[in-house]
Amino acid sequence: MDEPNTAAERPQITRYTDYRAYLRDMYAFLKATRPGFSYRSFSRRAGFASGSFLKLVSDGHRNLSDDSTLRVARGLGLDAREADVLEALVAFNQADTDQVRDRHYQRLARLVDRDPVARLSADHYAAYSRWYPWIIRELAAHDDFDEDPVRLGRRLRPRVRPAAVSRALELLQSLGLLVRDAADRLRPAERTLTTGAEVRTLAVRNFHRRMLELAIEALDKIPRAERNITSVTVTLDPPRYQRVLALLAQLRQEILAVERSDTPSAPEDGPAQVYQLTLSLIPMTQEIDP
Repeated sequence: MDEPNTAAERPQITRYTDYRAYLRDMYAFLKATRPGFSYRSFSRRAGFASGSFLKLVSDGHRNLSDDSTLRVARGLGLDAREADVLEALVAFNQADTDQVRDRHYQRLARLVDRDPVARLSADHYAAYSRWYPWIIRELAAHDDFDEDPVRLGRRLRPRVRPAAVSRALELLQSLGLLVRDAADRLRPAERTLTTGAEVRTLAVRNFHRRMLELAIEALDKIPRAERNITSVTVTLDPPRYQRVLALLAQLRQEILAVERSDTPSAPEDGPAQVYQLTLSLIPMTQEIDP
């Protein structure tokens, strides 16, 4: 979701995922529409000793506390609902961990649910944050795709409740990621998701975290013949690390090429299944003081 950036129209806080961007745009709007409005006049109205407080926060040099958030809302002339959204935005942006950030985002999503643009961002978040919508979308590319929620939920591994499958199908269609063809069958659409960087980053991390959890669970729950989990430990300096990243990128492209190959499958090959390949290249050492 692109952040609004105009002084001609009053910024709608429900359209933002970055409170600092909102503060910058709101200041520009008030500066253009209120004679005499300035950082100093704002500070007087909000009760801040520093005349540059709002600019320091907007530029990322200061954070907001609970008390200063309320003062900023008062200084900007926000109504009660806008002040609640600002409070949730600040908590979301300044959270220290993904778990806390996710909790604040859920509150933020409830507060802005009436805004159609913000609701679309929440839909994007939901699609990114769960593992099974993407598996369903991949299954829809096959001719034997059955959209019945009960059967589809049983086909997923691990199984997913029919109600959750139904919500995922609705979500994928609302985002234009699944469309109906001339025969009224659901098919994947060539479309990618975009949303605010804060939301996208959190949701993608949620997705990767869940995929890593499923990989761990697979060690016990899926027979060895049906899964492959391997690892290698190497020592890399920064140039070699970059070379490995390039190899991984090339590998991903080659795997996608295999999937898209037009080589027909033979009946004796068995039915195709959806796989998730998770490659993790993470540092296992760190520098220490001498």
